[in-house]
Amino acid sequence: MRREPLAALLEEDVPRPGAPAWMLTYGDMMSLLLCFFIMLLAFSTMERERFKVVSGYIRDAFGTQTERRAEAPLSGATLFDRPAAMPAEAKARIFEQAHDALRGAAPELGAEVILEDRGVRIRMSNGPLFRPGSARLEPEAGAPLARIAALVRESGARATVEGHSDNLPVRGAAFPSNWELSAARAGAVVRFLAAHGLAPARLEAVGHADTRPVGDNATEEGRQRNRRVEILLRAGP
Repeated sequence: MRREPLAALLEEDVPRPGAPAWMLTYGDMMSLLLCFFIMLLAFSTMERERFKVVSGYIRDAFGTQTERRAEAPLSGATLFDRPAAMPAEAKARIFEQAHDALRGAAPELGAEVILEDRGVRIRMSNGPLFRPGSARLEPEAGAPLARIAALVRESGARATVEGHSDNLPVRGAAFPSNWELSAARAGAVVRFLAAHGLAPARLEAVGHADTRPVGDNATEEGRQRNRRVEILLRAGP
């Protein structure tokens, strides 16, 4: 009978440093199982419409989008913050109320009320609201803006105030460009609405400069149409 040397036997009994090789595969499998069960739990409590929205974004990411994502408003917290659509009845009601509120001031403000998919848009010319190159509201703008504030307050809608300009460079040192001027004018209208009882959480101010013209900037009439402030009324929070 052949006997192994004592040194060889002792060397085999000494444990090697670190975890065994099979632990790497085992740990990887446990991590995958944990992720799998977390996904099962998440999808088991997800509403059907919410799942449609999430799956639509996933299909977009992998280039396999074949149908339109759900546009219905979602209840509860969602993975993606999508603005809720305003109900058709609420849009029609606010549209009529905005017409009534601006009926007397429409010629002076050049006001238009436009019905959109997202809500109701009120478009006003900058001329009666601001002096050229200024972001301070003119006194005569107070009455129609107060009526708009009352309309928004009673409707419970959210108001996004958008400032727009023509493509001519700004004159004077108060504002470096049309971006700052349009944003400052939107902010002035937001401050006015907030001072007349609207919650700041329901207000937004956006400056678009000359990036969204509604008229031809090659003509004075078109540039005058482009110098405007718009208030988009959307579904409330």
